[in-house]
Amino acid sequence: MTKLTKTIIASALVSTAMWALPASAQQAGSANAGNSESMRDVGSDDFKPGRAKPIAPPKLSEDEASRAAPLTDEETAVKSYGVVGKSSDGKAIREAPSEAIRNLVIEEMNAPADGGQSGDDAASGPQKTEDPALNEGDEANRQVFGDDDRVQIKNTKVYPFSAIGYLEAKSPKTGSYGSCSATLIGPRTVLTAAHCLYSHEDKDWLDEFLFVPALNGSTADDAPFGSFTYDSAYILQGFIDNYQGYYGSVVPWDLGIVTLKQDVGNSLGWLGYSNFDDLGDFTANIVGYPGDKPMGTMWRATCDVMAENIGPENFAYDCDTYPGSSGSSVYAYDNKSKQRIITGVNIAESPDANTAIRLNAVNIEWINSLWK
Repeated sequence: MTKLTKTIIASALVSTAMWALPASAQQAGSANAGNSESMRDVGSDDFKPGRAKPIAPPKLSEDEASRAAPLTDEETAVKSYGVVGKSSDGKAIREAPSEAIRNLVIEEMNAPADGGQSGDDAASGPQKTEDPALNEGDEANRQVFGDDDRVQIKNTKVYPFSAIGYLEAKSPKTGSYGSCSATLIGPRTVLTAAHCLYSHEDKDWLDEFLFVPALNGSTADDAPFGSFTYDSAYILQGFIDNYQGYYGSVVPWDLGIVTLKQDVGNSLGWLGYSNFDDLGDFTANIVGYPGDKPMGTMWRATCDVMAENIGPENFAYDCDTYPGSSGSSVYAYDNKSKQRIITGVNIAESPDANTAIRLNAVNIEWINSLWK
């Protein structure tokens, strides 16, 4: 058993159940390359480079799986997939899980626990295929696995990099700013991690979320499309309700959505996202804003994710990341559809690997309910 396999087994145990995924891929959001028109937010002056400190990915220790109390009650598990949010004008948002989510959660809790992954049966999932955009021109505190093979994206204004951005937030409690990475998945919808939006340490939401697509440097002039203010932010209810004092208790719910006030995605494009029940070996791409690199520069890491390290709710990999990379989408290039498909979100580190929350069937349904 490899170290990575041990890591994913540990994170999978921090779970409502060892769920089996549906029998077919759930194509949820198709990619869109945008219309290539330049777009700037009238509120772009809100971006003040250098004021934010990269938000460190939570550490997932090896003993957290045994300490986390699993959810065995159906109603509690269903409730975990409710929507908890806040609007930019300070209004609290709460929505109960949809009937579709309820049915998925109950079905999967009662499914056999032998729905493992198999690289031999991954024909419908993305394969070990490099994203051609990463090979064009020169586009070729977190421990780095082996040599640091991250490569800077120098032309951030072209798709798909135009759909990837720097996400900034302010702590109402301390007044300090933190930064993560995030990805457009719709005209107004930005995908990131819940811990980039809500602080268990503060026991409160962060605020003043600002999305800066294609940021490429340390000054406001390096934001080619300006910055975009948020309309609302959402996380899974389980990320709050199921917290037991340490991060491992909420790994399965570390997923967040930010809705922007403007439909910037129509101009800059967005990435697709999907659930593959037979997600086997695939090449993962993580593009974002690691804090150990010059401020505001975009970097990509590429590595292979093996089927043995893919669990029902999380998967592990050796892609190099760093504080600031939290919330980055983990996407595969699907050679069949010629699309970039997000399969997970980079959320945590452990002694042996980095961890992504997997976009499984329930998470896809939750995202779809908020997509704009």
